[in-house]
Amino acid sequence: MPRFGAGSKAQRLPWLLPTRPGTPGVAADEAHLGDLAVRAASLVGPGHRCEEPATARQDAYRIARDTRGDHLLLALADGVSSSAHAELGAAVAAGTAVNLLRRRLDEPGGAARLRATELFEETATAMRHEAGRRGLAPSDVCAVLLTAVIPTRPLTASGERTLWAAWLGDASLWQLAGDRWHYTAGDRKGDAGGYDSNAVAHTLPGDPLAVRETRLAVRPGDVVSLVSDGVGDGLATLGELNSYLADRWRRPLPVASYLNDIGFDAERFLDDRTAITVWVDPVARARPSGAGEGRSS
Repeated sequence: MPRFGAGSKAQRLPWLLPTRPGTPGVAADEAHLGDLAVRAASLVGPGHRCEEPATARQDAYRIARDTRGDHLLLALADGVSSSAHAELGAAVAAGTAVNLLRRRLDEPGGAARLRATELFEETATAMRHEAGRRGLAPSDVCAVLLTAVIPTRPLTASGERTLWAAWLGDASLWQLAGDRWHYTAGDRKGDAGGYDSNAVAHTLPGDPLAVRETRLAVRPGDVVSLVSDGVGDGLATLGELNSYLADRWRRPLPVASYLNDIGFDAERFLDDRTAITVWVDPVARARPSGAGEGRSS
């Protein structure tokens, strides 16, 4: 795995087990849908897996499609470490959000009627319900959530399409431009105690009305990534990591290599890491400049 600086002592320690059965320490997926290529991976952080007892992976993601295959649906959740069952909250948040998006997009004209407040309120209700079913309090299952919907085919002759994203908390959306990843959406962690802080202003299920949403025009050759703060903090503060992942993720790569990159070794970066990266018409990125349809200026 890539190492930056001296690395972390925790990275080199044996992986231990939580006291109760939990989510797998590693999850990864690879998929193509329309002209979109997707890689996703989630890895329990070095600081969570090496202490006795270990902590289960508290990040979760889901990738899915609507029934017709017109849209790629993404959700990434990060359980709040102070919650007793953070891994459950993240899993319910990500799974519920994708299922709700799928239901909406299967309706006629559903893409034009996406509402972030509606989606996050229903997700919060599902989290509270699952907590109650297990005899837990809502505060036991807190998580932040980032969702996105991307059309699987261009909407214009130039190849442009619109990505819809909604978020609550410090999971973030990044876009590759040149040789750098650039922050696009998500609550900036540096504004709420700094990158060394785990403080977040709003979480689910308590604050669904704090959700924000945006629409982003993407074109052939564009690359976007949804990441938890275990990756996003690195992109924001480690220039060497940002440049490394900009080069490595310029084009789709095997999912095992993608997972290895998620496991980067850097001092003080001990949290769970999760990322979902989408390449929009990756053939366009490989095409020589000026060949075929190009990006309009």
